[in-house]
Amino acid sequence: MEQKNNAVEKVENIANGTPFLEEQSEKEKELSQKIQTENAMRLHRLEVARLKAQKKAQRQQAKRLKKQREKEERQNQHAYSDDGGSTQSNKPQNKNGWLAAVISLSIATIVLACSLIVTLLLPTKSDRAIESVYSKSFYDTVEQVDNMDLNLSKTLATSDKGAMQLYLTDLAINSELAENDIQQLPLEDQSKYYTTKLINQIGDFAKYLNKKLIDGQPLSEKDYQDLRTLYEHNLQLKQSLKETLDKMTIDFNFSSIEEGGNGNLVIENFNKLQNLSVEYPELIYDGPFSDGLDRKEIKGLVGEEISGEQATEIFRSAFASFNPKEITLAGETSSSIQCFNVQAKINDQTAYAQISKKGGKIIMFSYSGSCNGVEISQENAISIGEKFLKELGITDMKPVWVNLANDLYTINYAYFTQGVTVYSDLIKVRVCAQTGMVIGIEASSYYTNHVQRVINIPSITKTYAQNNLNQNITIKSVRLSLVPVGNSTEKLCYEFYGEYDGSDYYVYIDATNGKQVEMFKVIESTEGTLLM
Repeated sequence: MEQKNNAVEKVENIANGTPFLEEQSEKEKELSQKIQTENAMRLHRLEVARLKAQKKAQRQQAKRLKKQREKEERQNQHAYSDDGGSTQSNKPQNKNGWLAAVISLSIATIVLACSLIVTLLLPTKSDRAIESVYSKSFYDTVEQVDNMDLNLSKTLATSDKGAMQLYLTDLAINSELAENDIQQLPLEDQSKYYTTKLINQIGDFAKYLNKKLIDGQPLSEKDYQDLRTLYEHNLQLKQSLKETLDKMTIDFNFSSIEEGGNGNLVIENFNKLQNLSVEYPELIYDGPFSDGLDRKEIKGLVGEEISGEQATEIFRSAFASFNPKEITLAGETSSSIQCFNVQAKINDQTAYAQISKKGGKIIMFSYSGSCNGVEISQENAISIGEKFLKELGITDMKPVWVNLANDLYTINYAYFTQGVTVYSDLIKVRVCAQTGMVIGIEASSYYTNHVQRVINIPSITKTYAQNNLNQNITIKSVRLSLVPVGNSTEKLCYEFYGEYDGSDYYVYIDATNGKQVEMFKVIESTEGTLLM
């Protein structure tokens, strides 16, 4: 896929309605540029600190394992000595050679049997890789939640507008990284739903407050109250994760989370965290995780309501090629889109889907199969995703952003009509880079916003719009895009993709008045390619 198709970072930041910047004064522009430079430096420092913490955790884990092995070896030696394994003996020697041969053969047989047992019990390379991914994701989640606690406390404590903007920017970055780490854990969606919502809401609210400050608006008393409430809930999350760490033994197996059984302390603690949702503040603002979205009209779902039995049959038909087993109804989801929860086994792993009551559409699908290695190309992954969407009856979708991280392609497809990319109608598809299997889909934005639109002709030309850009940006591609502003408005923009000073940028110019609506910078990180 050509680089120009890599439009808009975590495009959900656009597609779900991230607030956009309005035109600024020269003084504000200078301040904004300064903040962007400082933000990039802070992001780099965050990544460096992240890698250091990861290496430290790995060294500590290696030391604990070494001590455990040494302890076990001492215990084994002691047990052997107690059983008569000493080289000295008071028993008379047997002169017959055949007894020595039998003893030697017996010892050899025991050694061989022990070797076979050890070989069977030792984890394979694949097992170790999976365990490493889960372990890293969990410890990284803990680290990012700690960072969120720090930046929330700083935001509440400072009265300096510039410093507050920096803390809020760091908070948004911490939130995004934490959400990505949690999604890598093999937890059922019902176990991590409210925890993920809290983390996303904190990051979303940080962006909203930052936008207000950039626009020169003071934060209200309600803003500070909501910020403090989120800080208190994040503190509960931080303490719960710390308690989980404290209870972990040296031989804790993160892969055991996949089994989902009772007694797994990670699962139990995440399930307890769901109680936080009862006390959530209702946050009404322009952002993808605003509670106001729960009352937003769902435009893309039509038809009669289906039954639970029909939902299981829709699952069976949609994923027939996956050969699902034990398909069962697992309750209902009451959110902006009312859904049936359907669960099944695919290759002995759990698969989970949410199917809308109205119209019977697949809103979300998640499969807990592991991916270890990159065996297919990005182009093949894109084709696999497009084919999957067409089989679900979703057409006219084009890839606008592709990210490869943890051997998993995450591809964002946007609706394409009348020569315009519609970012509100977005679907995220995850494809395993090892097997080429679709292991995830998220289509709530698409079904919330998808309607047939009448798109107006631009009031200004592409050349006029380009003249409003920094002339030092080398433009590589231009296309028309319909981007959401807030929860209910869309703007037709010229999307300019270009390069400046060794970095790539995406700039959105209003096709009606020539004003800049948004700008993103491409940043390479340990989590893949991001846009800030």
